[in-house]
Amino acid sequence: MDLNIKQSGIHSCILHTSYFKNRSGKVHKRTAERYLRTDIPCGLFECKSCAPFENGQLLKSPQNIHSKFHEKHVLIIDSTSFIRFYDLFDSPLLQNILIIQTVWEGVKSKSLAAYKKMLALTKEEAEKQENKGRFHVFHNEYHFETFHETTKYEDLSRGEELLMETAKYLEKHWEEYNVEAVLVVADEESKKRMEIHYEKVVTLKEYIQGLHSETRQGLLDQMSAYESTPTSNKPSVFAEHLSSDLIEAGIKAGTIKRGTFSVSRENYMEASVIIDENLTSWFISGANCNRAVNGDTVAVQLLDEAEWIAPEKRIRLRDVEEYVKNAEEMDEAEGEAGEPRSKKARKNVVPTAKVVGIIKRNWRQYCGMLLPSSIKGARRHLFCPAERLIPRIRIETEQAEILCEQRIIVAIDHWPRDSKYPLGHYVRTIGEMGKSETENEVLLLEHDIPHAPFSDAVLDCLPRDSWQPDLSDERPRVDLRHLTICSVDPLGCTDIDDALHCREIGEDLFEVGVHIADVTHFVRPNTAIDDEAAIRGTTVYLCDRRIDMLPALLSSNLCSLRGEEERYAFSCIWTMTSNADIQSVKYHKSLIKSKAALTYEKAQEIIDDPKENHDVAQGLRGLMKLSKVLNARRMGNGALTLASSEVRFEMDWESKTPKKVMEKKHLDTHSMVEEFMLLANISVAEKILQEYPDCALLRRHPVPLKESYKPLIEAARHRGFEIVIESGKGLADSLNRCVDNKNPMLNRLLRMLTTRCMTQAVYFSAGTVPVPQYQHFGLACSIYTHFTSPIRRYADVIVHRLLAAAIGADSIPAGLLNQSKCTKICQNINYRHKQAQYAGRASVQLNVVRYFKGKVEICQGFVMGVRNNGIQVFVPKYGLESIIVLHNSSDSNTIIDIEDMSVRVDGEVVIRELEPVTVRISVNEKNQQRPRVELSLVKPEIPGLSVDFDLSTSEGLGL
Repeated sequence: MDLNIKQSGIHSCILHTSYFKNRSGKVHKRTAERYLRTDIPCGLFECKSCAPFENGQLLKSPQNIHSKFHEKHVLIIDSTSFIRFYDLFDSPLLQNILIIQTVWEGVKSKSLAAYKKMLALTKEEAEKQENKGRFHVFHNEYHFETFHETTKYEDLSRGEELLMETAKYLEKHWEEYNVEAVLVVADEESKKRMEIHYEKVVTLKEYIQGLHSETRQGLLDQMSAYESTPTSNKPSVFAEHLSSDLIEAGIKAGTIKRGTFSVSRENYMEASVIIDENLTSWFISGANCNRAVNGDTVAVQLLDEAEWIAPEKRIRLRDVEEYVKNAEEMDEAEGEAGEPRSKKARKNVVPTAKVVGIIKRNWRQYCGMLLPSSIKGARRHLFCPAERLIPRIRIETEQAEILCEQRIIVAIDHWPRDSKYPLGHYVRTIGEMGKSETENEVLLLEHDIPHAPFSDAVLDCLPRDSWQPDLSDERPRVDLRHLTICSVDPLGCTDIDDALHCREIGEDLFEVGVHIADVTHFVRPNTAIDDEAAIRGTTVYLCDRRIDMLPALLSSNLCSLRGEEERYAFSCIWTMTSNADIQSVKYHKSLIKSKAALTYEKAQEIIDDPKENHDVAQGLRGLMKLSKVLNARRMGNGALTLASSEVRFEMDWESKTPKKVMEKKHLDTHSMVEEFMLLANISVAEKILQEYPDCALLRRHPVPLKESYKPLIEAARHRGFEIVIESGKGLADSLNRCVDNKNPMLNRLLRMLTTRCMTQAVYFSAGTVPVPQYQHFGLACSIYTHFTSPIRRYADVIVHRLLAAAIGADSIPAGLLNQSKCTKICQNINYRHKQAQYAGRASVQLNVVRYFKGKVEICQGFVMGVRNNGIQVFVPKYGLESIIVLHNSSDSNTIIDIEDMSVRVDGEVVIRELEPVTVRISVNEKNQQRPRVELSLVKPEIPGLSVDFDLSTSEGLGL
């Protein structure tokens, strides 16, 4: 934020000297003219003398009642209060706050996180009704009565003196309005120094304690984490982190590597860090994780080979512990689990490392619940995040009895060496536990999904509802309304991105077109709607609703390629033979009129019905024939056909509860549409890379490491099949051979395991990685991008702009040729895409829990894995994957054999990996805070096996 000063109302000019340090630490002196002014507004709503300069908002809404000050008072906050307690200022209890320029600059120079919060509260969120008038920035260093070059008070710092002078001036300035200027400081020492010269000084804690509000205790609880002083004689749990200088030197020397800390979803005491572009991974376990939290950027050091260990192959889930133990028992259990495993079998060891420092924290605010404590009146409590990959957080609160019934938000403050857990503070309550609205809100917050209503600034960018296409209103478009174009989408789809056409234009010659919604006609660069779309990154699809990237007027109406309506499009048109050999390709901004908006099912019916011979049917049949040729060619090149568990819900839209769960069925029309979308994406990728080799936005799928295939290879070997991993084609062909007539699900299960061996496909800017790494391994193509879904993906919006510029249909937006900016865009959309996927899966699992409440069902499942303490069971019908835990006992005759991936009872194998089992599905609601789907093994019946938790996603159920 630039603090701009008007160029009138100058009182005087002084020469102001300041001192600053450069990067090397050398102090420099700077002298410059400073113009002191008379026209800087105080911000008070009723101040008549400042009204000509600005319409102030302070005290437009009355201040909260306080025991020490009368109703009309304004808070002047010092920089330390904002830096230490910036989360507190979200609370509406703290109103009518004045931030002076000195404090603004101090916060900006000392704390980026606090500065971002201050910026959001004073500017970006100022339009919100609840924040109007809460904050005002006063330019004290440019006002002739509040800035002084010489020091007046020897016992005060320069910042404290300027704060004091401002308070005195405003107290006098507001005298006729009977408004008090209250100085709020962070600690008693500052208060004692300043109250000698000005009586209305309080600490932030004192001010909150004096508020007449039942919710003030929440703010005091938030402060308690900062005030906790660790005992110096407490033994250290973790090793000390290296300094930044040592870490940087180690990285340069190659002895330390940098990477992202990723916690195992099966064992919270194990993690991995990918250390290079070749996806080399180091294993980290127990105390060697050294206070890293999932997502942190860490510095890691490889241990001596003699200290390398093997992963436990044991299920360790905090959720399981939470379900069966109280907070104190879990404290002890996690402490034991955190001990380093010094004596390990040398078999199957992997490169093992330790975290030696944190380069960048990925902390954010976390949703979850307080764990029950058996100690009556306890002040310190454990908080359990909804995301199971995040450790429990120790907080202090005196309102545990109330908060235990609520979903709450907690922030991490720090993680000292002598604590098993990070220390944090309570931020706010989301809502009552168990309510659908609360659970839905938690799901969105936990996955960091932007879901606020679109702002007025965004809505102002929209055209009128009555907007109609007009061929004369911009650069020339190709009129394609005469073509028989249709769309094929899922049932209920309203955001129709794509449509297709196919017609014969000569002997063995066809014209095939993919027509994509021209979103960039409406979403122009550097507008509020473009900025919002860039932040959201993608549309998020949940079971009971859709969170759009763009407002509904565009996503479901003016951009959507609805049947029998004229729409702007971006068309990719090929001329090809019946063998799908492409003769030429053209790109047009176009005007189309879709003849029909079909579902996959309806399109399949039309294709299969010989009585249907209209233009749409003929076009669809042409597309189907060509798509099969394209598919066969891709498969021949080594493209993979993978599998995952996909279910959909038939919802009761009044109650927003699931009535029926159905596994998605694959139709030929799914493949038909997919083939032409892939072809369009590949063609566009080639075009934009040709034009912009250093900044084209592309999508790549890295080749997986051979080590990552180990679970797949072992699972196939136990079933008598060999998996070839030397190439994508070898892998695809070997998967095709894995067919067992006695177990028809075997091939699908192996393909699901293959999916889990894959790395994540990511967006990237051309020129940032070597050209051979541009490839998309899963699709077996050397170059790829996303062009076909601009209504729901911001990546496609960028690609549309690049393609439009490449064909001369539009100018290139400023910044798109900047590789650094393109890389930042890619980082954000990669993150948003991943979070949207997780949110979608979590929504499915949440609705499975809702569906099974009060129900019990017997289903077939399949063993997806065998671990030291249980088996993983996948239920295709509901997309569930859960752990059935084996409770070991000395007299047990049940043995789990990890090497053979089997379970034996009395020496006889009763369960093998990838074989079917029969399970009972129900919901266990004993823990009211976290009801969960529970599986019980029905067949074969094995004493000592019971289900404990859902593993279908990296987050827990009962959000």
